[in-house]
Amino acid sequence: MKPNTSIAMKMLIEQVQSALPFERPEHEICAGKCVGCPKKMLEYMGSELDHYQCQLDNEVIPSLGEISDLARVAKKVHRSMARNSLV
Repeated sequence: MKPNTSIAMKMLIEQVQSALPFERPEHEICAGKCVGCPKKMLEYMGSELDHYQCQLDNEVIPSLGEISDLARVAKKVHRSMARNSLV
């Protein structure tokens, strides 16, 4: 059985949080080569995750488009983190 959109969004948020280096200190993120700004990308991604988590906490049901958009942005940020050797 397919999960509803709220469960799918929760699962996506958990996957993104575990895949990106949110727990790393700033001096490790900003060290070495820098393709784009990994610090700003992580801040942006963190704010997006917080936004959607807040919506879920307030029982706002996400649309499939919102899930798709978050997944697309997360993939781009993950690729950037890989280019910076952070994941």
